[in-house]
Amino acid sequence: MLRSIDPPKANPESLLGIMRDAYEGKVVIPEFQRSFVWAREDIEELLVSVLQGYFVGTFLMLDTPTDRRMFPFRPVEGLQEVNGSARPHNHPTVRLVLDGQQRITSLFYVLYEPRIPLRNAKNPYRFFFRLDLALDADPSDAISGISQSDRRRIAEMERLIAEDRAIPFSLLRDSSAFYKWFYKEQRFLQTEEAKALVEGYYHRFQNFMVPVVALSAEAGKDNIVNIFERINRTGVTLSLFDLAVARLYLKQVGLRGLWEDFERSSPEAAKTVKPEFLLKVIAISRGREPRKSTLLDVIDELSKEEFEAEWAAAAECVAEAYARTTAAKGGYGAFSPAWIPYSTVLVPLAVMLRKVSALRGGAEMFQKVDRWYWASVFTQRYDSAVDTRSYSDVREMEDWLKGGSAPGWLAAVSPDGIDLSVDESRSALYRGLMCLVVLEGARDFMTGQVANLNDCHDDHIFPKSRFGKAHDVDLILNRTLISGTSNVMKGNHTPSGFLPKMLEKHGGDWRQVTATLASHLIPPAGVDALRRDDFDAFVEARRDALKARIQEKLR
Repeated sequence: MLRSIDPPKANPESLLGIMRDAYEGKVVIPEFQRSFVWAREDIEELLVSVLQGYFVGTFLMLDTPTDRRMFPFRPVEGLQEVNGSARPHNHPTVRLVLDGQQRITSLFYVLYEPRIPLRNAKNPYRFFFRLDLALDADPSDAISGISQSDRRRIAEMERLIAEDRAIPFSLLRDSSAFYKWFYKEQRFLQTEEAKALVEGYYHRFQNFMVPVVALSAEAGKDNIVNIFERINRTGVTLSLFDLAVARLYLKQVGLRGLWEDFERSSPEAAKTVKPEFLLKVIAISRGREPRKSTLLDVIDELSKEEFEAEWAAAAECVAEAYARTTAAKGGYGAFSPAWIPYSTVLVPLAVMLRKVSALRGGAEMFQKVDRWYWASVFTQRYDSAVDTRSYSDVREMEDWLKGGSAPGWLAAVSPDGIDLSVDESRSALYRGLMCLVVLEGARDFMTGQVANLNDCHDDHIFPKSRFGKAHDVDLILNRTLISGTSNVMKGNHTPSGFLPKMLEKHGGDWRQVTATLASHLIPPAGVDALRRDDFDAFVEARRDALKARIQEKLR
């Protein structure tokens, strides 16, 4: 007979009580949890929710004896900076935060002000409550997080604090300190209405309750990891990477550490690539669809040594795929992450490059991969069903690489079937077409010199101010990469107006002007249209030039 097990229940607990326990080292973070990653904006949104009394999600805690701990743990981030005497291991029992770490650590950061930087910041932040604004608006306008390096704003806030028009959030952690300020020190709040409003915000913060699901160590490690996988974080399902971290922890694989190694070895790629991408590469490489459930099954099938070897191979080929995509010479022309048509296409591309390497392939195999890449971009193939397409494309491409037929969909792609009248700069097709311009050379528009593409802007050739009413000037056919300096010289002149300036900057040599324009895929017919300010003729000439390059990429 099955033993009856009651499901875990959520009970209300004081938010500030949890913060005090974190300060004393009684609330800790399991080592398999990721580090504190919330940015200033995330913390400000959380503070707004608390001050307005909104639901901020459920916390999941594991009560565990320190002498028989189920998982290794660490203090809440910043504890050592504000309470170096705290010793979590000296307590007979601690509470491990299985879900709610970012919220708890954020509030701890706000209330105790450890001098550590936030995500993507070099300096610590402090958080303040503008009472002068809170009296006239909702709390979202009154909450301000300021970097300690911003001396001007910090000085301004210190002036407001001196005038009692603002308070640091750290004042709210101690009721005696707050009421001493409120009743004996402050002079800003004069009316009873103002006092009641501010005191009401304080009471809401002081008495804020959160639902806490407390698990016992008797639940067992496997069951706890299973619950961790299924719990929602503020209504958002745990990511695939979070689930994999918990699953692999049971195999003694430190997945977060492996990802941090990738960030160190391939810092540029790691800004675009998500950790889940490498897991999907592993699944596809082993002949499985990269869906969440299937991928977790693959993880379960691998031993510690096998997984770490697969991860290393995936990291290498993902870095190679990123480098190939972003190379302005010999690659796909996405010179910055913003111009990568699809970040998700890096997954199947990485697997294909791995297979080419395994097959010891040469130029012909790489040309096939290139053709697949460009066809995927021009047809916007990865706009939907990404995991399914990744899996099927890799299978079909592997057959083609080994001497079989090209995938049917790829063989059917034709430049004539691609609508180049695209003006949505976020679309894969738009970005892909601009990458063709990059691969053509895209020399400085006014001087003809090699351009620093990272200083260039996606801009109009026929200016919007002159032609926008009569024509769709936002089409990719009327746009190219122009440096800020050249754009100032070009100004809002018509093409016939800025061509003389181009000629002057090219030393009076018209052949050099046409060569520079050709590096932006503007053919002779397009140059003639520029001289006549003929928008329609220019667009058609450039359409033909782009189609010719597309045809080359699809061969």
